[in-house]
Amino acid sequence: MTADQLTLMAILFRVIFITVGVALVEKFDWLLYVFGGFLVYTGVKIFAADQEDEFDPGSNPVYRFINKVFPIHHKDVSGKFMIRIHGKPYFTNMFVVIIMLATTDIVFALDSIPAVFAIVTDSPNKELIIYTSNIFAVLGLRSLYFLLKGAVNKFEYLQQGIAIVLIFIGLKMLLPLVFKNVHVPVTISLMVIVICLAGSIIYSIQAAKRKKNENDLF
Repeated sequence: MTADQLTLMAILFRVIFITVGVALVEKFDWLLYVFGGFLVYTGVKIFAADQEDEFDPGSNPVYRFINKVFPIHHKDVSGKFMIRIHGKPYFTNMFVVIIMLATTDIVFALDSIPAVFAIVTDSPNKELIIYTSNIFAVLGLRSLYFLLKGAVNKFEYLQQGIAIVLIFIGLKMLLPLVFKNVHVPVTISLMVIVICLAGSIIYSIQAAKRKKNENDLF
């Protein structure tokens, strides 16, 4: 499966989730609070995560489920999804990779769509904005992957800045539960996002300088 096909798959998942999400939110307003709580949970989890932890597929529940339910042949078979050994069908590592990528796309969709809902709730063209913003995000992320990866590695606390942004957006969605008539303007939201990201980058630079000075002393 090529990179373009994976991108189309990611877009497809987002279109499905957006369509279902918009329909559900219009029918059940309280789902916005569920989305908000999910964003807060995700933000807290990202904030506390260790950047140096390496991904272990064996600890992934989806990976364990696939290996438990499907017969998997883990040797290289030149990109095939399924092979037959002594007449018995086996799925290959390529099949496992595609399923893992699909579930990752679903997780990203679950994270990104509620965040957009929080910003464009009152917009008359919210469906169009949600669709296009997610599609452009998918198209742009592939190109920006290495830049973002380098930025996260270079700026130690950027991850925490992103986590605070998610927590803020989630709390914004939960705000009507406590204060019915309070509405946070989009401009304020954007300012908070910029301050969090810029602040985490500046703090990372300062922290790196302090560590360098301490190392020079010793």
